[in-house]
Amino acid sequence: MNLIELYDTLSFPDGDEKVFNAIPIPEYPNFRVAIDIEGNPIILLSVANAINNIALKNFRLKYLQLEQNIECKISEKGKSSFQTFTVITFTSADRNLQEYFLRISETLVKTLSNKPTQQQVIESLNKFVEVFRALTDTPTNTVHGLWTELFLIDNSKNPQTLLNYWHNIPEEKFDFNSGRERIEVKSNSNFERQHTFSSEQLNPPEGTQVLIASIFVRQNNAGQSIQQLVDNITIKINHNFDLTDKLNNIVCKTLGNSLEQSIKIKFDYNIARESLLFYRHQDISKIEEVHIPDAVSEVRYKSDLSTLKHIDLTALVNNGELFNSI
Repeated sequence: MNLIELYDTLSFPDGDEKVFNAIPIPEYPNFRVAIDIEGNPIILLSVANAINNIALKNFRLKYLQLEQNIECKISEKGKSSFQTFTVITFTSADRNLQEYFLRISETLVKTLSNKPTQQQVIESLNKFVEVFRALTDTPTNTVHGLWTELFLIDNSKNPQTLLNYWHNIPEEKFDFNSGRERIEVKSNSNFERQHTFSSEQLNPPEGTQVLIASIFVRQNNAGQSIQQLVDNITIKINHNFDLTDKLNNIVCKTLGNSLEQSIKIKFDYNIARESLLFYRHQDISKIEEVHIPDAVSEVRYKSDLSTLKHIDLTALVNNGELFNSI
């Protein structure tokens, strides 16, 4: 199933706003991908088979509309008919965002493919809508900060494990956290091993090992975008439904209302790979917690790693699942 390819076969319909040209999604009879008179990509879900008489609210968000029990005139293979659908419309004309919507929709289609219960339909559609609700929020990280986290996942031996331990919200203290093992990714566009840390990142709980991944980033139109990294990772995890949902959710939450511009910015993959070095948190200059007054919080400072010896991952012993997956 490739919804982008199916969407690209559709021509603009003639008629009013509830007239769609549509094509069934092979092997998923409850769904169609469609196009309206404005060229918006649309997912049609058969109400009769999937969500008849359930309490699902209509939504109107930035770029996304979800409407229930809409009678539509659809044209398929030159034949027109009137049918009732739940209509999910993506309203941005930006091609990158349209493709992003259609990729996320593939996960929705697959999760609702095999006669789902009414509750499963509600939960899946609410999760789907929640991804796009974040597009009105303020970004929580820089573009190159998110790009380097995705780069580490894509460049790892086991992307699925790193995704499992990736932060659920961008504001968490560590980018990857399995409990005893944690990874914090730091990027620098000036090609200097100087990074800003919070006190908690270099003073973790006793018995915890933190690795700092230091990466240089340079914007490059011939490089890879966040969207391309997301696509790479999705393939490597074999389109795992839960992890794909997590991946898309974190990208949207992180970029917020900058997604439209940020998702297509490209960075040099080779520079990132050649510059990637790891450091133990114990070796980095820091302010010891004992010197931070109880009434002082959220302490942050910049440390220079340029004179430190980086570690060889193969030399680490007694590694757990997270470190073994880098």
